[in-house]
Amino acid sequence: MAIAAGRRRIRLVRHRKHGGVTLLELCFGLALVAVLAALAVPGFRASLRAAAVRSAAFELMAGIQQARADSIVESRIGLWCAADTAGACHGADVPSRAWRVALEAAPARDAQVHALPRGVVLRASRPALRFWPHAHAASTGTLTICDEARVAAPRAIVISQSGRARFAAATSADCA
Repeated sequence: MAIAAGRRRIRLVRHRKHGGVTLLELCFGLALVAVLAALAVPGFRASLRAAAVRSAAFELMAGIQQARADSIVESRIGLWCAADTAGACHGADVPSRAWRVALEAAPARDAQVHALPRGVVLRASRPALRFWPHAHAASTGTLTICDEARVAAPRAIVISQSGRARFAAATSADCA
């Protein structure tokens, strides 16, 4: 009789339906998710920083091209400079968190200040770039967009004597 009762109990346990997961299964699943997340975070961070630098470079390129076009259309000298977030122009090779574009002899309120993404700085080889109304830059210059965390590769924009801008290779030494 004891054997029959034991068999009945085994059958009851075997045929019982599970309504959920056990605590052990839940902990194992959470541990697996945590390990996978820890492996993905460094790559995700690098992707975010690279996207911020790339975005800043494209926005800066568009701003330079707009300054050149405004200079030609308005028949006035266009001015581009690396600036602080308040819009004050910096000197050459000073890390800047924004840039400013305006037409010379225009009221200061017409100047446009563009902030860079957080953690991205700009270094310019010249304190200011001037675009003449006949489509020539007053001087050549190189603008280097750097990631402060040094996770993403820097990007450079070179302005030629004719006022045209192009992307160029940059090294981490350009950001030091």
